[in-house]
Amino acid sequence: MGSGEGNPHFSVFDGVKTFPLTPEALMADINTAITNLEYARAMAFLDSPSSSLSRNKSLDSSEYDARLADEAYKAGCAALAAVIATHACKYFT
Repeated sequence: MGSGEGNPHFSVFDGVKTFPLTPEALMADINTAITNLEYARAMAFLDSPSSSLSRNKSLDSSEYDARLADEAYKAGCAALAAVIATHACKYFT
């Protein structure tokens, strides 16, 4: 996987400069990454043509969607806090 090879490979560690020394710092980094991903997805959704359809939904439906998303986020955070990454992933996708 060195730079001398003719076939470059992607690694999940390509962008990693350092690893946090404490579990709390690692959790903060994970939380920041999740927040950034959620923000990027929300902005992409708002810019998409299908978002105009969702704006026509009733208020009750949007309140339900927000509550459901909030519950999923809290469940994902709880799973991450319990160091159950495989369970946490299903809440954030």
